[in-house]
Amino acid sequence: MKVRTLTITALLMAMVTIVTMYIAFPIFQGYLNLGDVMVMGMAVLLPLPLTPLAGVASMLADLLLGYGVYAPFTLVIKALEALLIGLWVHNHKNKTVPVYVYLAGGLWMALAYGLTDVILADNLGVFFLSFGYNALQGIVCALIAFPLFRKLRVFRDKI
Repeated sequence: MKVRTLTITALLMAMVTIVTMYIAFPIFQGYLNLGDVMVMGMAVLLPLPLTPLAGVASMLADLLLGYGVYAPFTLVIKALEALLIGLWVHNHKNKTVPVYVYLAGGLWMALAYGLTDVILADNLGVFFLSFGYNALQGIVCALIAFPLFRKLRVFRDKI
């Protein structure tokens, strides 16, 4: 692995953690964070085998914010979110990533956190509330990631 690739990967991981922790907006009884924008960005910018590292960065944010109970779930959920988007990017090398690919990643995240909250609360009723908050976050992040990484994707071959 090139030093450049390693360095950019580490910087993107740091950005995932920082954006997750510090760019958040209160909504209803929770908050919406923009960390998924950077998770989606890692999927677009990095080589496919490195995309799941987005899960490590997101898990670190959970641990630092005091949400340790979510950390193992976040590791898997965000790694698979990035991998899902990264697989599309890998299989369509010279094409712009359509918005529906980002939305699919956000939908996966919302469903997975809905199920996570059912497991943690031992209550099926929490699924709909959790899914709603997380779907909103996934949609907002997808709509930000789409135009942002549309232009930055040209740098992928240089990483």
